[in-house]
Amino acid sequence: MVQCGYGESLSEDSSVLERVSWRPSHLEGSKHLPEKRYARFHLVGACSCTDRGWKLFGWGYLADGRIGNVGESLEASLLDSNANISMNDKPFSGSGLDVAEQMVLEGMDKEKDMPISWEPQLVEELQGVEVKDIVCGLDHSLVLCRNGTLLSSGSNVYGQLGRAKLDLGFLPVYLTAHPVSISSGLGHSLAICEVLSSDVVGGMSIFSWGWNQCSQLGREGPENLPLMIEGWEGESPISVSGGRVHSTAVTSNGEVWVWGCGKNGRLGLGSSSDEVEPTLLDCLGDFKVVQAVSGFDHNLILVDE
Repeated sequence: MVQCGYGESLSEDSSVLERVSWRPSHLEGSKHLPEKRYARFHLVGACSCTDRGWKLFGWGYLADGRIGNVGESLEASLLDSNANISMNDKPFSGSGLDVAEQMVLEGMDKEKDMPISWEPQLVEELQGVEVKDIVCGLDHSLVLCRNGTLLSSGSNVYGQLGRAKLDLGFLPVYLTAHPVSISSGLGHSLAICEVLSSDVVGGMSIFSWGWNQCSQLGREGPENLPLMIEGWEGESPISVSGGRVHSTAVTSNGEVWVWGCGKNGRLGLGSSSDEVEPTLLDCLGDFKVVQAVSGFDHNLILVDE
């Protein structure tokens, strides 16, 4: 397994540059690592019951229905009150990325009095729905159903819900293709979809929507509704992962493609330049990548030697 981005745990006196891995580096002793998923501020978890179907549970912050309807009243997040406010109008200093992060922290501070679920509770509107996959962003959630329906719930401050209907709770994402797997960044969402088009190699492509401050959507066009990412140069993506302001994908031939914010080496390309569309991570030599996962500002890839 290899990593890039923020990495080594050095003393607080170490400079930021000393703690950045600009290129993927091998992690010694990394064998048989089980798949783990973590989210910030809220969580959802699915379990199956053989005689009564599937059930989805959620806990943590209840603001803006980010874990769905769990028997508590659904209240809009105070963070969403900033949805129509330009970052240029906010009294912050620094880059657009820093401003956006400060806006999130400001909203979180306002949410301190919002209701909290201290223990897992049943998501009522999804009782009996067969769930295939679940992911959490900073303050939104995605649920992929076995029948191909993709549902979203939570904050829509960046358009990360991917739907025009802004009612609270889990509602369908507006997708023109059939989703087979999903991922989420801080404020953007990603889905690998089956596309019925002769122009799409392997019949699979990635759709993205939500926050695009640093090109983490990998495409141009409207940000609040799902649109297909192009530019794969004949490759077929099989998995995708979203970080804070960047994204990674693995293709069927074991290559890694990256796009979005390159600050602090998070793209693994040896620089801090942003990439507006998928770019091949060509420094892995003969390694065949089987999995790539993006964290807040770092990445891990699992390779077959």
